[in-house]
Parts: sequence; C-alpha cells; structure tokens
Amino acid sequence: MSDAWSPGSPQLVIWLLAPYLAAFTVALLPALSAPLILLCGLATALLGGWLLLGGSGLQLLLLGRYGVSLSVDGLACWFLLLGGLVCLAVWMEGRRQGWERTGWLLLLVLLGALNTSFLTTDLVSLYVSLEVVAISAFLLILKGRSARADWIALRYLLISNTAMGLYLIGAALVYSQSGSFQFTALAALPPGAPLALVLVGLLTKSGVFLNGLWLPRTHAEAPAEVSALLSGVVVSAGALPLLRLEQLSPSVTALLTPIALASAALGVTYALVVDDAKRLLAWSTLAQMGLVILSPAAGGAMALSHGLAKAGLFLTARHWPSRSLQGWSSRPLAWSLQLPLWLGALSIAGVAPMLGFSAKKQLETALSPPLAWAVLLLSIGSVALYTRLCRAPWDLTPRAPLSWGALLLSLPLLIAGVAFSAGRVTVDGLVKTFTVLLLGVALDQALERLRWRERMALPQLDRLPDLLGGLGLIGAGLVVAMHSGRFSPLLAGGAL
Repeated sequence: MSDAWSPGSPQLVIWLLAPYLAAFTVALLPALSAPLILLCGLATALLGGWLLLGGSGLQLLLLGRYGVSLSVDGLACWFLLLGGLVCLAVWMEGRRQGWERTGWLLLLVLLGALNTSFLTTDLVSLYVSLEVVAISAFLLILKGRSARADWIALRYLLISNTAMGLYLIGAALVYSQSGSFQFTALAALPPGAPLALVLVGLLTKSGVFLNGLWLPRTHAEAPAEVSALLSGVVVSAGALPLLRLEQLSPSVTALLTPIALASAALGVTYALVVDDAKRLLAWSTLAQMGLVILSPAAGGAMALSHGLAKAGLFLTARHWPSRSLQGWSSRPLAWSLQLPLWLGALSIAGVAPMLGFSAKKQLETALSPPLAWAVLLLSIGSVALYTRLCRAPWDLTPRAPLSWGALLLSLPLLIAGVAFSAGRVTVDGLVKTFTVLLLGVALDQALERLRWRERMALPQLDRLPDLLGGLGLIGAGLVVAMHSGRFSPLLAGGAL
C-alpha cells in the first residue's frame, strides 16, 4: 500500500465525508433531510452491491504512514450493502413516526461512522469511528424519552467507553512494540496483552458472549427503529475488524472460535425461554453475531443475512399487539406484519431458498466437520426460538399499516437467496433443512409445556456488575489462553 492515491480515491474520500457534510447541512436546512439521507444511503448500498458483484477493490493510505488506512475489499462490500439498506429502511420508518431534525442528523452521522469503521484497517481510525458510532447510538436510544431508556443509554455508553478504553491501551502497546497502528502489525506480534485488549474492545462492540451481555436489554428497550439499527448494523461495526484480524492471523481465529460458539449457545438458550419478544430478538442477535465471527470466509454473508432479517423484525415490533410471548398464539397479527416476520425468521433459521440458507451453507463449508455439526445443532435452536414468533395466527384484514422499511429489508432476503442458491440446492441440503425444521419445531413444542414454570427461569446476566465482570473475565481468559499456547487445530475454523 503506497501513499499515492489510486484512481478513484478522490471519489472515495468524498463518499466517506458525504454523510458528515449532509448532517451539517440538515442541521441548517432540515427540509433537505430526505434527499440527503436517500443520496447517502443509496450511495453506500450501491457501492456495496457493486463490489459484491465483482467490482474492483481499492486500498488507500492517507496522511502518511501514521494516517488513515482504508481497504475497500470483498469483505467490506457485505457490510456496506447492509449499512446502506438498514439506514434507508430506518429512514422510511422514522418518517412515519415523526422523527425530526436531530434524528436525521444522528442517522447521517451514524452512517458516516459505520462506513469508516467498515473500511479502516488501522487501530486509531477504527477507535475514532467506533466511538462516533457509540455516541450516535447513545443519543438515538434517548429518543425513547423515558427514565428507563435514559438509564439503558447511559449503561450502554459506560460499557462501550470502558471496553474502548482497554482497546486504546492495546493499540498503544501495539505501536510501542511494532511502530505501527496497522492491523497487519497487530497480527504479526506474538499473542499477548496487546491482542487481548484489542479483542476485548471489539468483542464488546460486536455483542459477542460475555462482552455482549449489554445487548439484550439495550436492544429490547430502545425504540423499534433504533433497535433495528443496533441489531441490524451497529454490532457489525465491531464484527468486521474481528474478521479482518482472523484473515491475517490463524491464532486470532483459534482464540475467537470457542468464544463465538459459546455466544451462539448462550444466545439461543436464553432466547428459548424469555417471555419478551423483543428480548428474544436481542438474545438471538448475540447468538448470530457469534456465528458471524466464526469464519471470515462466510462472515460477510452471515452478517448481511442476519442484519437485514433482524432489522426488519425489529421494525415490525412497534405494531405488535403485545411484547409478551405468553398467549402469543392467540393474538392475530396483520398480514402486513406477518410477511416481514416470516421472511426474516425463515432466513435466520436457514431455510431454503432464503439468503440465510446460503450464508449458513457457506459457513458450514468453511468450517471443520465438528464445527459444522455444532452450527447445525445451533440451527435447530434457532428454528425453535423463531417458531415462537411465527405461531401467531394471520389476520388478513388491514389492521396494521404495511412497514415499507421492513419490506425493503425482507424482500432482498428472498430475492438474493434465490439468486445465490440457484443451482446449488441439493437433495441432501433440502433433506438436512427439512430435518432441522422438524427438530426445531419439536423442540419448541417440548419446551412450551415447561416455559412458564419457575424452574425454567435462567439467571439474570445483564446487570451492570455482570457486564463489567464479563469484560475482565474474557480479557483474563484471552491472556491465559495466549500464554498457555493451547490452540486446538480443531477450533481453528478451517476445514481439516
């Protein structure tokens, strides 16, 4: 990577700065919010789509060797497409809910910070962009306008700042040992405290395992549109750097694989027993983000399929008759809510021909056989937990308005899924999917008889001391694992 700008780099810099300039313009001229958000969101989605279809990548080093390092590559394209589409969908829903200038300004700043975090490959620029993401998300959570929302927002910011403080110490240690802030410099160092501190920060941002215990309550209590942003794309800002580090170092993959599997198992377990439908979706996010970071070969597809589905599901939450899952099967849901709900649920459950099916098949191909079987078992749990949402009866009368934002996110799951799976769906794959569906439904039916008994209650893990303790526990565990040198090749994520 050289200091010289490659052809097209001025346009890239303009595109990166556009959301911030648009936010400044919206602050002065609120009437321009709609065209500016449309322009920035479409530009982001189109860039991601162009790269996904085979467009040429680009690498830049701005302001010298200690400046901003950017990589527009095949991994980033999945996240750019996701970010553009989710922000557009939230804009569509926000207009219906009467968002004002402050909301549009924050949405544009969030989009700009997400774009930067998706492209940057140096630790300092990533720190800055992730902090801007956190501040924007914090202010958006406050739109809940309640004492509970205020506390949840402050708690989110406290955990985020604590984790990123550790991350910044790790970045400083990387520079002191290598003279560089690049991801490549971190990957080249022997596993130790610098890597552990950076991973603690990124695992917290991506909402994985004990570092992500802040996620269920935060995503459940935020307004529906903000929950869609948080679960759909904000957590992906921390996941992409983890995938980049896994590409650079097998040791990182070996460290993250058991954490990722534990996150998936923990999220599925809690989602199977909670009573709150929004918390079910939030726990599912913790599970799915574990699967996202399992393999850089499939992480982008997994992030896109999950983000589109989960954001669409959260956008329908405002119109649910109740968030309580007890008696959910006796409360009819309008077809306008059922359509995005079913499309999103089927995709996350990995049912053909949805995009989630292709993404999970890609993930299983990239993993060693034992890990692929573990993912298959977790898929049974995913089917069971989304069966809980899909058991509500259909109401064909137009009682609830159609959520165009949820539809914008849900339909690509089917369209892209058909395109990606064309000619790739085998009889064995269909049999496996059908078996997973049957086992998942059977598991849900077996648990339904026990859910409302007290013995099914699980320990509460998301109190503030638990959140802070989780950071320390994972950090200490990473350091111990690195110094013990016991990285099992079985957990390295690649095929054996």
